[in-house]
Amino acid sequence: MSGEPAEPAEPAEAPAAPRVLASVPWIVVVLGVGLIVGLLVIALLSLRGEERQPVPAPAPPMYLPTLGVDVPTSAPPTGGATATPTGSATPSPSATATPSADASRSVTPRPSTSTRAAARGAVTARYEATASDRDGFEARLTVVNGSGGGQSWEAQLLFTGNVKTIEASSTSGVSVSTQGSGVFVLRGTGPLPAGQTATVRMRFGRTGTGDQPGQCTVNGADCVIG
Repeated sequence: MSGEPAEPAEPAEAPAAPRVLASVPWIVVVLGVGLIVGLLVIALLSLRGEERQPVPAPAPPMYLPTLGVDVPTSAPPTGGATATPTGSATPSPSATATPSADASRSVTPRPSTSTRAAARGAVTARYEATASDRDGFEARLTVVNGSGGGQSWEAQLLFTGNVKTIEASSTSGVSVSTQGSGVFVLRGTGPLPAGQTATVRMRFGRTGTGDQPGQCTVNGADCVIG
């Protein structure tokens, strides 16, 4: 044996299997995290796909039927597409524009009172102013009996308040009375024979102007003024 010291033996190399087993938990963690991230990405992509879906078109409007309206029905024209009207389109006699008797009476102008009196042969009268001055005026009243017999007559003259007095004369006889301011009544003293005329001459006293009465009547019928 030599006297040199023996060299220490080198340690044996450790096996690789324990190192692989030690790194297994980290691999599991990395795979779990990757799986979670992948699921999140898939979820986000699905949400975006739902948001980008087109908005559905609005539903068509609903029209409710109108109640209480009767739609007239008409018979279809005969002969296919011809434009010849059928007999139902002929207007009935009730739709003619001929005015009825009531409509004719409603539009017919009514005759005046003096016209009706003359038509039935009653007493009529006419008033005419003949002269005028500062203090008054003169006028003539002509009364005609158009009936077939003698008639009494009474005439009323209505003036404004500025006509104060009246003097009247007639060959057939006349009487005069006053009924309020400007209202004068003239009467024949006897019946006027059939077909005869009584002429009354009058003188009025007044203040101001004016020689026409606002109203003149004889036996209730209007006189002719002027």
